[in-house]
Amino acid sequence: MAGISIGAALIVIALCAGALAVVDAVSDVRDSASDARESRELRDQSCLELERRLNRLNPPGAAANPAARAVAVRDENAAVRIYVGEISNARAQDGWRQLVDARAVYADALDRQSKSRNPAFYVSPRNADGEPLAEDLVAWSPAPCAGPIRRLAAPDL
Repeated sequence: MAGISIGAALIVIALCAGALAVVDAVSDVRDSASDARESRELRDQSCLELERRLNRLNPPGAAANPAARAVAVRDENAAVRIYVGEISNARAQDGWRQLVDARAVYADALDRQSKSRNPAFYVSPRNADGEPLAEDLVAWSPAPCAGPIRRLAAPDL
């Protein structure tokens, strides 16, 4: 009788431990989902902040001459660099840097155009498949970043 009681007690203890493990696992899943949601919201908010910063600036296409357009491109690049520093995904961060670098080269070409009349052309960065990198950035970045990416990918506008 004592053996049966001890066996029953062990079974009850095992069931309680198993139930606690299941509850803990469910709690961890909920915490992970909550953390992911919070992280996504922070990234979305960062994109919206980027868009607000860009909207405060004059677009390069509205500039009257190449030198002013170069200044506008550099101003936008400065606004983007703040966002790039907040990106945790290395691949996306590298893509954003390539976009900013291409725009910086374009701004330098615009400066040369204003002095020598040699036309400046923006060369959009490409991925390994030869496709525009901006399309990859749209896929890798939060949805609110799609507008700023498209704006930045066309500095002539």
